[in-house]
Amino acid sequence: MKNVGWYTNRLSKMSVPELFYRVRQKVRERIDKKRFQNIPPVFQVDSAFDSASFFCADAWKDWPGNLYRSFEELANQYVDNKVDIFGLLYDYQEKIDWHLDPKTGKRWPLKFWSEVNIRDGFTIGGPKFVWEVNRLYGLPILGMAYRLSGERKYADKIFALIEDWPRENPYPMGVNWTSGIELGTRIANLLWGVSFLEGYDLTAEKKELLDQFVWLHGRHLFRYPSKYSSNNNHAIAEAFALFLIGVYFPGFSEAEKWRAFGKKVLEREVGRQILADGGSYEYTTTYLSFVFDFFLLFKLVCDHNKITYDPIVNKRLEQSCEFIYSLMDKNGNMPNIGDQDSAVLVNLGLDNHQNFQSILNTGAVLYNRPEFRRNNFPDFKTSILLGERIKSECNPKTEHISNKGILLSDSGLVVIRGELAGNEFVFVGNATPLGMPPLYAHGHLDALSFTLTVGGLEIFVDPGTYLYHSGGKWRRYFRSTAAHNTICINGQELTEQVADFMFGKPYRIIEHSLQENDDKVIWRAGHDAYHKLKIPVSHARQVVFDRRNGSLEIDDFLSGEGEYLAEQFFHFHPDCSVEVAGSRVRIERGSVKVEMFCDQRLSLELLRGSHDPLLGWYSSAFNHIEESYSLACRAKLVGEVDLRTTLTFRCQV
Repeated sequence: MKNVGWYTNRLSKMSVPELFYRVRQKVRERIDKKRFQNIPPVFQVDSAFDSASFFCADAWKDWPGNLYRSFEELANQYVDNKVDIFGLLYDYQEKIDWHLDPKTGKRWPLKFWSEVNIRDGFTIGGPKFVWEVNRLYGLPILGMAYRLSGERKYADKIFALIEDWPRENPYPMGVNWTSGIELGTRIANLLWGVSFLEGYDLTAEKKELLDQFVWLHGRHLFRYPSKYSSNNNHAIAEAFALFLIGVYFPGFSEAEKWRAFGKKVLEREVGRQILADGGSYEYTTTYLSFVFDFFLLFKLVCDHNKITYDPIVNKRLEQSCEFIYSLMDKNGNMPNIGDQDSAVLVNLGLDNHQNFQSILNTGAVLYNRPEFRRNNFPDFKTSILLGERIKSECNPKTEHISNKGILLSDSGLVVIRGELAGNEFVFVGNATPLGMPPLYAHGHLDALSFTLTVGGLEIFVDPGTYLYHSGGKWRRYFRSTAAHNTICINGQELTEQVADFMFGKPYRIIEHSLQENDDKVIWRAGHDAYHKLKIPVSHARQVVFDRRNGSLEIDDFLSGEGEYLAEQFFHFHPDCSVEVAGSRVRIERGSVKVEMFCDQRLSLELLRGSHDPLLGWYSSAFNHIEESYSLACRAKLVGEVDLRTTLTFRCQV
């Protein structure tokens, strides 16, 4: 019944052209199953791989001494078949089991790829746990270790894995052929891993291994592209892989076709999936870290190979750097809006959050924007990608970000910056649309919520994501209205959570503005989510930051014709201590002390790690969860009401 419900809702999101497209794809699947279930397709070519022109190999010749970084410990783990999977260091012992879920200990079935039910996260486990090792994130690490040490065991391990993977994942069988984004990311890590093997003997046999591995991926990606309602980050991952294959495997008869298709999609999607203000069209900040790198590496591969491309690529990349720069605090913290799955494109030793700072360092060089430079400039990834360009193209002068408020209207965000006793103050208000239509897959029910950091310390937070397919109640919680710093009416969500990656009818943001009057910065926003209730209720929020005394005033304007239950939620970083005394709340983290005065009509309940109700949890990364404080403020109200919350701050210099 669960699958029937999912298919019914999924079909309701499809247009007529998409329905015809899906039918054609099903026909292709049947043909491929009949033809290749027992004997995979093969190609005929002497050697397709062109290693001579591979991207960025020469950038390693003259590393400055202070940029050396040892990858040997991590590479040795891969040599010994030990892999970090979302914080779980799993020892596969003699050889990697490519179909094993390391969290549950269960194996995915080796059956035709489209018949593997990846939406059922409980029979075997969430597919991300098996996909993570199959992205081959270890190959760039092994390649860098070989480049640093010259030890052949690291390069030999790369080819041992490249030989073993297709043998254990015979096309078109198994969970590792089900998702195009996994294939695309796998190809990128394979090629960057091999790119570090300068001086290693690529025999004809090894080139044949590469050719067969890559060609099967290219064939599948070109035959089953993500379109229509699936045209999200999956589409650019697929296109990026096809572009890379076309450039670096020119011996394939399909090379030019695949390269042209990938380039066309990437040039089209950069103006769609990166908004005009630099944010993500999926309305998730952490996915921007992942998506940005597809377009960045596309640009750099084009530059290296003298391939012309649409100027919008550089325009959107620079705008995205500006977006990240405007939201990031001095310690590199970014508000965690929408889904977070800890994804990186190519594993160059940085996690998803660290990559934001690298993006700014890279943008500082590419676009001569010295204000983007972070304290760790030039970071390791930027050095690998840009090499000598760091010295020749980046003005060493630095600038500081303005404290003027910033309205990011396309992304639906506002940034209010200030200074409290010499400490940086960064407030980010959230009036984002639900997510990328028509599924809104990676959005959260977070309208009119906010995050706040003081002195580089996160105080008010978005609790994160934790899990996807295997999340169950946790998936619903972390996406819920109650899990964000906003208001819930009559216990209702802002809209229905239809499935793990699908919402019902989206709400609309009907007001969003920012203004500065004298020493006050004023943000206003509103939505229509509760207009659909039996007794409609409207909600608008106004936040006033007073630069003179450093106070923050939050007014929630509610209006309904009858009685309604209003629940106001606040979520704090796990390192915060929180105490409630009447309507007063004391929050402390390090040198930062906050006093919050809630509306006296509200009853306050402070929870930490609660299961009933589910509240008081925080996830900093995928598959990570810990207890934190959450505050639920409740009251039954009638008519028009202004719930006022005032925050004052004390900070040690």
